[in-house]
Amino acid sequence: MKYLLYLVFFIQFQNCKSETNIKSKDSSNNDVKVEKLTQENYSVDSIDKSAIGEKIKELNKIKELKSILKNSLERQIERPYMFDIFVSSNDTLLQFYDYKFFEINATKIKSYFIKIDYEDADFKCILLVNENLNVEYNSMIVYEELNSEVKYSRITEIKADKLYISFKSPNPFENLFFQLKDGMFLDYFDNQVVDEKWGEKEILGLKGIFKYLLKGKTNNHLKNGYWVEKRYSFEYDKSVIQDGFYVNGLRDGDWNYSPEGPVDVIKKFDNGRFVSKSYP
Repeated sequence: MKYLLYLVFFIQFQNCKSETNIKSKDSSNNDVKVEKLTQENYSVDSIDKSAIGEKIKELNKIKELKSILKNSLERQIERPYMFDIFVSSNDTLLQFYDYKFFEINATKIKSYFIKIDYEDADFKCILLVNENLNVEYNSMIVYEELNSEVKYSRITEIKADKLYISFKSPNPFENLFFQLKDGMFLDYFDNQVVDEKWGEKEILGLKGIFKYLLKGKTNNHLKNGYWVEKRYSFEYDKSVIQDGFYVNGLRDGDWNYSPEGPVDVIKKFDNGRFVSKSYP
């Protein structure tokens, strides 16, 4: 009888041990799922100092990155808060560093850390660049931070293939939405018809004209068909009316640029890629 009791106790102990091992394996699987979810959804709200690499010194590369940075800032529509970083007194202060790769919806995107050290302030930002594409949609600024008498910042929340960008003071929050599609950062809209006007009014004659506007239609959340946009341009250093056609979020064909009413320049695009510039 004594040996029988020992045998029953041993069998129960082995069963408990097996259940514990099964629970441990299940727990491990749950951890993997949580980690995968974290990779797909995350925020870019600070600088990872350990990810800052070598300073870029090659002049042609610096020139290329300045052009990409300027193009990315123009995606805001409104005049960027740091619009003056390209003036002659500040342009030479721009410093570019290699930064880590970002993974967005299983796509790896190269990034750069950029900074300016002023006498009484400092500016930092993170620029994403898909260097496999030569189109105006291959880049996106996902983080900005200005520390001075005035605090300014831009942060980005990434959810699968969507990028939600928010700006803080001194301007009110203004959210921008983009979708990473075929390696390009494309404007993303919930409405099929867009007709937005905002900002200060400019008085021309007796008519008040808003400083910024977006007007057009979308298909599958992307710009399609004829659009009219009044947006900031570094080339003119002010808001400029631009009109032309989009195909699935990409500029295509002739685009007119009208800074003072009449068309000043016509730029030709081919599926998002700049082709040529002409004058009327």
